Amino acid sequence: MLNEKYQALLDQYDISVSHTRRGRGCVLCFGENDVYALSQTSLSEERLCAVSEWTLAMHDHHFYKTDQYILNKDGYFLTFDRYYETFALRKTYLGTECDIHALKDIRSSAENLASFHNHCLAISFSSENLRKYTSISTYYEQKYLELKSIARYIRKRKKKGIFEYLFLEQTKAFWEQMERSIQILNETTPSRRGWCHGAYNHHNIIMTSSAPATIHFEHFYHGYPILDVYYFLKKALEKNNYNFAFCETFLSNYDRFMPLSKDDLLCLYGLFLFPEKFWKISNQYMAHKKHWISPRYIEKLEEFIHNKEARSIFLEKYVQIYNVFS
Repeated sequence: MLNEKYQALLDQYDISVSHTRRGRGCVLCFGENDVYALSQTSLSEERLCAVSEWTLAMHDHHFYKTDQYILNKDGYFLTFDRYYETFALRKTYLGTECDIHALKDIRSSAENLASFHNHCLAISFSSENLRKYTSISTYYEQKYLELKSIARYIRKRKKKGIFEYLFLEQTKAFWEQMERSIQILNETTPSRRGWCHGAYNHHNIIMTSSAPATIHFEHFYHGYPILDVYYFLKKALEKNNYNFAFCETFLSNYDRFMPLSKDDLLCLYGLFLFPEKFWKISNQYMAHKKHWISPRYIEKLEEFIHNKEARSIFLEKYVQIYNVFS
């Protein structure tokens, strides 16, 4: 028997569901032949409409294995429960999430991303609800300024704890990296512009029995596809202690279908050089109450510091292997 809350939501769609189970951030709903994902959403009706039109455009250009938002019986993507919370339903795929620790899944994810970028080259798509694109260097300059602001706040703070002392100790080593990163990003233009997934990570790649399915295009935009490459690899490297094999496997398999230029590889180096994890942890610290620091933030910062040497070795090897400065 279906949960009463979910049954009331599913009754607003023209689908038949036999049973449900919890998925990652959603409820998976099983019909006779199809699988759906029901989840709360903060997206607007207009943005969901744009995402739906985008996935249909990808299907028209032969990139088929994507999720797809479903209209309810009233012809809308947004559905409300009795508390007026908003939900949306996607037709999705059954399979296992990409294993971020398995090189075979890294290889498949690279080929899948290259296929997505390649199939989207010919798509002409316009919408008022497209995500606004910011240049790569501008985006990272903003993060750099945010870290400067956080550093000023912490230095002025009279009562400092473990997090604050760790932060101040580490910033000395990272300012030079950040400034060099921004210089490279300012001086380097990737070889192509195109459509980007916007959140291409292992959570959004489903390994089905035939081929990977790509889900969650809510953040799609037109910009530099190399950013999709970077965001996937950044997470893979963080999860695998900066093992160079993960970078090499991904780039070599992506390059087979979407060749990477020297500028692409240099831009990637500039992105890897920026200590984005350090920025993220620091930003989370600033967003929460400062009189009590969650031990989790300290753990994350300590983990990043612990991986600093492995990260440095990776960066040195990247320069040597790809010869980006010759």
